[in-house]
Amino acid sequence: MIRDYSWQDLKHAVDFAAVCARLALEHYSGEHREDLVAAIEIAERYVAGEVIDFKVAHAAAHVAAARAVAARAVAARADAARAAASAAASAADAARAAARAADTATFAADAADTADYAARAADTADYADYAARAAARAADSATFAADAAARAGVDQDEIDARWRDVVAIDLGADPDSDRYFAACAALSTGDAALADDLIRSGSATGRCCN
Repeated sequence: MIRDYSWQDLKHAVDFAAVCARLALEHYSGEHREDLVAAIEIAERYVAGEVIDFKVAHAAAHVAAARAVAARAVAARADAARAAASAAASAADAARAAARAADTATFAADAADTADYAARAADTADYADYAARAAARAADSATFAADAAARAGVDQDEIDARWRDVVAIDLGADPDSDRYFAACAALSTGDAALADDLIRSGSATGRCCN
């Protein structure tokens, strides 16, 4: 899986984190499974377009992370359960960070549009910097979710296939279009730039196969 991919839309990063967490959930044998489900659902709701309260998302991520710690003592397969809970926590954290990034970017734009822009230039720069850091946190959380899913026992090929699907969509491919197959093939070799070119040129044929 490509580690340095820059997401064009953070919703897709959150989507990937949620997918990985759902896959990892099958390997969770600890208590209070509903806490993990709640954390994952926050990410899924964000992807679906709901407005997410980043404080609620933060709390859900914290609870899921606590389940990861507790899994050491109570789970039948402690390492897998801990990793699965960590994946759920990362999914909620990705949603929290993405929501925060979007809100802060809006603040930056609003500040830049004010009549006294010169006086608020420092505030605008601060907002923009915070938005960038929140965006990076969302992307990192997606990677953490994937890594945790692999530690939980999810097959790496399955994770990579889901990653190619989401990245192809992030690059602009229609899942029902004929541009999917070649883009996914390019992504499987680690060439996101080629995948982007294929999608933009429309030269790819066939569907993305996993």
